[in-house]
Amino acid sequence: MNDKETIADFPNAGVRLLEEAQRFVVWEEVFEPGVATGAHRHSRDYIAFFPEGGELTLGHVAGDLEDYALLCGGMTPLPSSTGGTRFAIAPGTAIRSRVPPGGTAHVALNEGEAPLRMVLVEFK
Repeated sequence: MNDKETIADFPNAGVRLLEEAQRFVVWEEVFEPGVATGAHRHSRDYIAFFPEGGELTLGHVAGDLEDYALLCGGMTPLPSSTGGTRFAIAPGTAIRSRVPPGGTAHVALNEGEAPLRMVLVEFK
């Protein structure tokens, strides 16, 4: 069995659908402190907005890496206790992710002390 068969597709459990249209889907996810998402696969490009900011750690699981671009706001690297890539995310930050062909998979963890809200616009 390969990783495409064992890693669930996004959205994760607890992710809320806000709107779906012909060309995009809008999701809301709240990362609670100390709670990791399950490993999940992204297969579409997306823009992630962090209205209030916070902290987030990503651990790559499978597939090629995404190509991230900071659109606005700021992200500061922080040390991670899990070995992933951890950032402090400024309020109002938006990032664009280009997902490689075949998708990419990661686990997200909030190593901070406050919940982190993300609004993700996934392009069809």
